[in-house]
Amino acid sequence: MKTIIVYYSHTNNNKVLAGELMKRLGCTVLRLEERKRRTGFTILLDLALNRLPVLKTYPHSMRDFDLVILLAPVWAGKVAAPMKSFLEQEKYNIQKYSFITLCGGAPGQNIKLKRELTKILHKEPFHVTELWVNDLLPEERRNTIKYTSGYRVIPPDLEFFEAKIEQFVNEHSETVVA
Repeated sequence: MKTIIVYYSHTNNNKVLAGELMKRLGCTVLRLEERKRRTGFTILLDLALNRLPVLKTYPHSMRDFDLVILLAPVWAGKVAAPMKSFLEQEKYNIQKYSFITLCGGAPGQNIKLKRELTKILHKEPFHVTELWVNDLLPEERRNTIKYTSGYRVIPPDLEFFEAKIEQFVNEHSETVVA
């Protein structure tokens, strides 16, 4: 199966995770980029107005891949707007997909993400995995957006999520061909 990792990362947290998955799965990686610079304010506007940003063109068609692994932050319980733009553009070209995110974390969010992805792509994801930044924080800083959104993941932080990452990789490695 020909596989691609498609990621968007505003703070580079999901970029770190994409790099780790690329090393383990050995497949093609596509970084989504917006035409305009993103700020915290534009994130709020996109959420409030349900706007989708314009992406820079990218060199791949998802039609060429059997499996698309999506990585993006979660903003207010929803897939980040730049990833949504990508999904809207490619929704008829994506055959099978999974979603993994390095996000703040919230109970029940996984079910909402599955519903949202299914609604956009008209098919259920193969797998949805969340790695919560909240779990990396000291107890007194947990569940506070200031700390979860401000945390910058470094590669050694991924060791905390090793079991989940390994499970995700194992579920996808049999199907991966670069």
